[in-house]
Amino acid sequence: MQLELEGVWGPHLQALLSQPGDPSPQDLATLPCSALLQDPWDPSRGNTGDGQGGGSWARELAGRLPQGISGGIKAEQQRPPQLFSQEPLSTMLQMLLVSSVLALLTVSPGQAEVPIQANFDASQFQGTWYVVGMVSDDQGFLDSRDATKMPVVSVTPLANGNLALKFGYPTPDGGCQKMDMTFTKGAVDGQFSNTAMAQTDIRVVSTDYKHFAVVYFETQKGDDRNVWLQLYARAPELFPEGAQKMQQLAPQVGLNPSQGALLPTSGER
Repeated sequence: MQLELEGVWGPHLQALLSQPGDPSPQDLATLPCSALLQDPWDPSRGNTGDGQGGGSWARELAGRLPQGISGGIKAEQQRPPQLFSQEPLSTMLQMLLVSSVLALLTVSPGQAEVPIQANFDASQFQGTWYVVGMVSDDQGFLDSRDATKMPVVSVTPLANGNLALKFGYPTPDGGCQKMDMTFTKGAVDGQFSNTAMAQTDIRVVSTDYKHFAVVYFETQKGDDRNVWLQLYARAPELFPEGAQKMQQLAPQVGLNPSQGALLPTSGER
């Protein structure tokens, strides 16, 4: 049985699920920008417990899939794509697929309230994150996304509830442009704003703190309103559960996979 995942995420989920083993920390492609950041994420605090990366995550996900899917998630090549196979799916996957379809059919852009991670805990959210994917209707992003490399960010919670962030943006010459920002706490834990960047609404939509986070941004520059979804990961590689949550949320905020990009590290094309 084969399960179709459309858009930019499908092939990368397939590649991640089909990894034969765990890369060592030396195998993970790190950014020159990461040298500028303080308090790097300690893998022992959460990804696999042994400092290793995506292969264990892939096997953990594959272990939760029905027999026949765990070898990889990929598109049908021989017949038109089907939402459901004739073979029975697990209850979890049925719920995921049905909810995704209902969202695509019934939710109009701007109609749904953008969720916020329940009981958001800034102390668990702190540390180093990699921005591994973005989706946005911002024309500047759409024009430059093919050349955009993976930023790295260090998050520090402040006593007043704000977040201090240090971003490192890889430059074409192999260097790093550093930028400091402050996310000002909103009325609800997990909601922020950043007036300096015209980011009127920032929401941590979903996170498990150990592997991934999906962050929503709304910008307002004059009469131009744009929305962004950014996928954060503790390692510079895609984490499947985060990619699925981002794919589910995109149509609810008026975005689609064709407006997205998976960002390579500075050493990749």
